[in-house]
Amino acid sequence: MKVLGILGSPHKNGGTAQLLFSALRAAEKEGAETEWYSLYDGEIKPCIGCIQNEGPECRFPCIFEDYGKFLLQKIYEADGLIFATPIYWFAPSGVMKNLIDRMTCLENMVSFGEPSYLEGKVFGAIVVGADTGALMTGGYLIATLNSMGAIIPPWAIAYSYKSKASLWDDKDLMNAINVGLLVARTVALLKGKKVSLFYVDDKALLEEIRKEVLTELKLSEEPLRHVRKVGYLRY
Repeated sequence: MKVLGILGSPHKNGGTAQLLFSALRAAEKEGAETEWYSLYDGEIKPCIGCIQNEGPECRFPCIFEDYGKFLLQKIYEADGLIFATPIYWFAPSGVMKNLIDRMTCLENMVSFGEPSYLEGKVFGAIVVGADTGALMTGGYLIATLNSMGAIIPPWAIAYSYKSKASLWDDKDLMNAINVGLLVARTVALLKGKKVSLFYVDDKALLEEIRKEVLTELKLSEEPLRHVRKVGYLRY
């Protein structure tokens, strides 16, 4: 099974990346093959609303030849999806919204007599910020992907208000780990494997994954205990 991580933050070792990588490491421990991509590594042109044209023109693959088209192909190939974004004014980052709008071409295959190309894919969301809006942002992602046909497992949203210190908050980290575990387990369930879909509270697993992510992101082991709400935080 393939689980794809999408990073909607420009900071590749900030809090959003920390929790996304933790979820992906957890999915790997369930036997998933994982990969991740940053939305800031190329151009994702805004959707121009082909679906509003008189004929059914909005279809996969998208009309644009850009990084967004590459990511749409990766989404099409994946069994599980984990989107991670900072909170930008009660919503996901602009680049993530651009990608989601472009994902209409996957969902709109129903206009061509096919299922939505997102049907049967399992989706989880991770949201990080230092202000209010986490549940609105996570809820938007879950509701939108479910409306496109994706399956939402239990415990599918993890969020943290700790910004770049998210990795050192045990509760937030365990929630992110469960996103990865339960996305992978739900994919396995759909493939006929008998699995548990209950929340896992495993301190040893938490410490193991935290250490792996610290190494991968080259972060200090000393926790950032105080994050001041000034300037640009590394979400």
